Amino acid sequence: MSLVSKNTATVPDSKIAMQNVNQLLVRINGTLPELSTLGDEEKSERAAEVKKMEFAGNTSCSVLTINPSTDSKNEIFHVLVDIGEGVVTSLEKCEADIASIWPLAKLSDIPNAVLITHSHDDHINDLPVLLNKVNGSDKLNIYCTEECHNQIMNKFPQIVGSRSAVSFKAIQPSESFELGQFSVTAVLADHGENSPPGSVIYIIRIQDRKIICGWDFLSLPNVDEKIFWSPDLLILGTQSYNPHPEETGMISVTEAYQLVRRWNAKECYLVHYRGLMDFEEGKNQWFRGPVKSMTSAELQTNVDSHLGISGDNGRFRITVAQEGMIWTPDETRSHSYDENIPIGNIIEIEALQQYIFKIEKETIEDKLKVTIEDRIDRYTLRFDRPRRDKNNNQLIHAAAEKGMLAKGPELTMELVTPESKEKEPTALKIRAPKGKKYAFRDDILINDIDARRLKKYFQENFAPSAN
Repeated sequence: MSLVSKNTATVPDSKIAMQNVNQLLVRINGTLPELSTLGDEEKSERAAEVKKMEFAGNTSCSVLTINPSTDSKNEIFHVLVDIGEGVVTSLEKCEADIASIWPLAKLSDIPNAVLITHSHDDHINDLPVLLNKVNGSDKLNIYCTEECHNQIMNKFPQIVGSRSAVSFKAIQPSESFELGQFSVTAVLADHGENSPPGSVIYIIRIQDRKIICGWDFLSLPNVDEKIFWSPDLLILGTQSYNPHPEETGMISVTEAYQLVRRWNAKECYLVHYRGLMDFEEGKNQWFRGPVKSMTSAELQTNVDSHLGISGDNGRFRITVAQEGMIWTPDETRSHSYDENIPIGNIIEIEALQQYIFKIEKETIEDKLKVTIEDRIDRYTLRFDRPRRDKNNNQLIHAAAEKGMLAKGPELTMELVTPESKEKEPTALKIRAPKGKKYAFRDDILINDIDARRLKKYFQENFAPSAN
């Protein structure tokens, strides 16, 4: 088993080119956990829904882009994540599914790379099926941890005799490696009591886009959560609506809500739902919430209801995924900046890590409002008489707002551009001291386009100080 060429540190968002990715797709190849026996849920609506499905595949997705390194500009580079039962059958429909978006694209029968999260049957059972499709000069390139590789070889000893057709690449959690245009980082995952050693989830990036394939985990030990910040698509596996960690070894839908907010996911797909353990809540007469195994439509209704009640409807999108579903990036997202268009008195920026912030200049009353949100807290700070430093156009000072009972914090806000953009991103340094303590103090990292927007915002909205 060979080691992949890798970087010892995760590639930061700031080093990924800010370009428009209009040739990126994610296809859902299956959404179901292992359903060999439905047990107590046999008579449920969810069981009836599964039995009526024309196709029922285990949880898997394909991340696709046009391969620019080939002579044919229509050749697709295909990264397949997990290959449980039914996935190969689903992949046979993939080219037809994406034809409306990429009508001239050509998809090979064999993916360029197969990423395996862990060795449970519902994530590897179709490996021999795919291997049987390999012929000629094709080769099946499989990426997984060494522990996962050993477990796969024990389950499928016939692969040993197919060394010429298959190549296993060993990956290390928390290290990044390249697959074509993609940068991939594996993150160690705990799948509960029956977690196979070497289980991971994957973060896949291309230019400034981030996709997280995060199913079958209960926790993510020893990881800095900044790596998960602001994914374009977050795919989460949830076996139940309500938390049942001991029985499922996975997060629940209600816990997925928390991760969507904490990681600031632009869009989330839910997969792997079964709902068996939700029957347990029916034993509690005081419980208010789902107490059965729901159909996909019922689950979506509950998700939409939660988003509406919580006030998050419109900010986050959560979809109960279906086999064959196609995701494309949100092209309304700003990838360009026109210096000839005024910014206005309000600017909102999504930082590279941890923060979203909004600056609002109230021109009539000469006041400034700064709102900062992180994964947990929301800070709303108000100041009087904001001015641009006369010797530094990227430095803003503002006086404390005088309230009826107390005086607020003062403000120093400076846009700091590094000497080498190859090494580190631009930072907005915000210091808001109030007495001997700080109401807020941190360096907020932003991309180059937002740095240019913010610099123009400073020039448009703040007069230079007199001294």
